[in-house]
Amino acid sequence: MEKEILLLGKKILWDQSEILLDYQPDENWQDIWDAKLGHWSCRDGYLIGSEPGNFGGILLSKQCFQDNVMMRFKMATVLPATRDLNAVFCTTWDDSVNYLKKSYVVGLNGWYENKSGIERFPEEEMRSLTSLYQYTPGTEVEILTGAIDGHCFLFADGVLVQELIDSDPICGGHVGFSPYSTALKIRDIQVRKIAWEKRSQVYEPEF
Repeated sequence: MEKEILLLGKKILWDQSEILLDYQPDENWQDIWDAKLGHWSCRDGYLIGSEPGNFGGILLSKQCFQDNVMMRFKMATVLPATRDLNAVFCTTWDDSVNYLKKSYVVGLNGWYENKSGIERFPEEEMRSLTSLYQYTPGTEVEILTGAIDGHCFLFADGVLVQELIDSDPICGGHVGFSPYSTALKIRDIQVRKIAWEKRSQVYEPEF
């Protein structure tokens, strides 16, 4: 991972971003994670999550993070599943409906047409999607995602896939994962408190 992560108008300082959670899946995974929906287990050093129905399985951290945080983890689909490598952050749970309250959802190879991007949940609130990123099912990808006061970002293997700037940011909450009508395996999970600074950007004359 590069020491500096560049966004529009911001630079994330990786080495100065405090590690809040550093987790390798093991048999005690339920001490760290709360399986809300879907089928979850730990096998061969991976958290395995699946949900065959047309909705999301949900695994949330028991720890709640009040600061701006970013998640870095490695994830792959479990073949023959091919789609929706999804994570969530700034998330709270609604027991009355047994699903998420307001949350940010990020994903690769989802939204029914192999799109990738960022969504403010509930779904009708805000989305930023692209079909340009191409995920190869079954391959492991390193994902980095999070938000700085509503400035959300999604990287895959070090390449910026999407940014979304929310003028009404969701702040604080749990982080987690959401296999939506798919099966996923996840390892090398890290959560960091984001240290960042403003970044000046100007165009120099080019002709």
